[in-house]
Amino acid sequence: TTEGDVMSTSHELRERFTDGGLATASGPKIIDICFGRLDRDLGGALEALELHQVERTHELLCHAQDIVHELLCMLDVDAWEHSRSLASIYRYVLELLTGANVHKDRDRVHEARWLLSEIGDAFRQAALAPSASVTTDDGGRSFSVRA
Repeated sequence: TTEGDVMSTSHELRERFTDGGLATASGPKIIDICFGRLDRDLGGALEALELHQVERTHELLCHAQDIVHELLCMLDVDAWEHSRSLASIYRYVLELLTGANVHKDRDRVHEARWLLSEIGDAFRQAALAPSASVTTDDGGRSFSVRA
């Protein structure tokens, strides 16, 4: 086998594992996975910016934008009194990430990462709270966490 074949097989296995894992994960677990991936993407983007790796920075910031966009689309704005505020924060983060990508601006990446870290921590705490109620609609596409 060649190196390309091994890398292709590894990539295919990772894709199958990721797809299968997401298909069977609960709503709160999917959210946890998303926020973990956002932190990795934005940390990687900061590192790529430091190393002047423009293409890698672009890839990571675009992937982070895709995840935030999906979080925004999954958000049921009628399920929770603060969901419209959360939607506004997601839209602001999308603006930060777009600006960071266009201008290769570390400060915007840092701000987006901090905001998303705070939101991710709040979701994790709410999901673990003894009085938390987690519901999913649309086959797990939208969710609500109430503590």
